[in-house]
Amino acid sequence: TRIVSSYVMCSSRQNKQLAATESCGLSPTLIQAKADFKHSSIAAWVLVILCTSSFYLGPLFFLLPLLLYHFHPQAAGILFCTSLFLAFHPVSPWPRFKTYCQVFYKIFDFHHNMTPLLNTKEMKSDHLSIIAMHPHAILPLHGYIWGAICHQLLPDLYGCGAATEIAMRLPVLRHTLRYLSTRSADKKGLLHQLQVEEENLFILPGGVAEIFYSQRRRQPNSLPFTQTIKAKRYGLMKLSLQTGARIFPAFVFGASDMLDQLFHVDQNVASKEKNSKTFDIGLMMQSISRKLKGGIALYYGQYYLPVPHTPKLSMVLGDPIYPVENTSERNVNGNKLTCKRIANPTDAQVEELMDRYVNALQCLFEQYKVEAGYPNDRLVIT
Repeated sequence: TRIVSSYVMCSSRQNKQLAATESCGLSPTLIQAKADFKHSSIAAWVLVILCTSSFYLGPLFFLLPLLLYHFHPQAAGILFCTSLFLAFHPVSPWPRFKTYCQVFYKIFDFHHNMTPLLNTKEMKSDHLSIIAMHPHAILPLHGYIWGAICHQLLPDLYGCGAATEIAMRLPVLRHTLRYLSTRSADKKGLLHQLQVEEENLFILPGGVAEIFYSQRRRQPNSLPFTQTIKAKRYGLMKLSLQTGARIFPAFVFGASDMLDQLFHVDQNVASKEKNSKTFDIGLMMQSISRKLKGGIALYYGQYYLPVPHTPKLSMVLGDPIYPVENTSERNVNGNKLTCKRIANPTDAQVEELMDRYVNALQCLFEQYKVEAGYPNDRLVIT
C-alpha cells in the first residue's frame, strides 16, 4: 500500500493555512462538551457498556441456538426465531437516543471544536454534506458521541449514518444503530440517501482496514507514537463528485485507545519487526472481515471485559471541502445545494479531490494534536 506523504507539506504550510478556521464556525481551541441533562454515573456506564457489548451480543444471538440445540432443541428453536425477528423487524430512528448518548461526554472527558456559528454560517446554505470521520477504531463508540453532539449543536448537519449490511442485521447492535438513523452502506443506498432523500451522510471511511490498524497505546501520550489511518478511499471521493456533496474531514483523538484487540495488523510488520504468527492471524482476520464486509475483531477493555478504557476524546471537524470549487446547483430533487455534479468523474478529478482530502486530514491532526494531548504523535495516511 502506498503511503501518502502529506506530513511535510502540511507542516510547512501549517502557519499559513489551517484545516479548521473560525470563518467556518470552528473553534481554534477545544471546547468541553456538556450534557443538557443531569444523569448518574451508573446510568451513563450502563449505556456505554451496552453499546460496547452490542458488538458481541449480536453474533451471540445466532451462535447460542447452535450451542443449545443438542441439549434443548425447543429452546434453541425459540431463540433462533427470536433472533430472526430481531434481525429483520423494522426499527425506526429514535431522536431521544441521541440525547441519551450525551452521557458519554463525562466518561470520556469529551472535547470538540464545533461552535453554534457552524450551524449558522455553514448550514444556512443547506448544502448537501458528507462527514467523513477517522479513525474507525476497533469499535466506533465515538459514532454515538457524534450523534449526541451533532443533534445537540448542529441539528441541520445531522442526517444518516452508514454501516455494513452485517452490522444492520445483528440484534441489539442494529437497534442502537437504527436509533441513530444509520443505514446500510451500499452504494445504491447512499446515492438514494444523498440525491433523493437529500440527507447528509456520516461515514467512517476507514472501515475494516482501520479496525485492524487500531491498537491502544501503552505508553504516556507525551512519547512519540504513530497513528495509522486508511483515508485513500476513492469510492468516497467519487461519491462526492457524483452527488456534488461537500466533505467535512473529521478526526477523533483517543478513539483507538478505548479498547484492546487480540490481533491487529501492524504496518511495520512488513519489515519483520513483528512476530510473524501474530501478523498472520491479524491478516487472516482482516481478510475474512473484508469478505464478510464486516469487522470480526476480538476486543476487550478493562478487566478483560467489554468495558472501555476512558481516554480523553477530542473530536475535531475541518473546513468543508467542495468537490468542484466555485460551482453551485440544485440537487436532483431541487432542494439542497450541491457543487456541480459529475456523473462519470475522471481518475484525475478523483485524485485531485483525494489529495485535498488527505492533506486536510493531515493538517487537522497537526493543528489540534498538542491541545488534544498527543504532542509528539505522527499521523500516517495510507
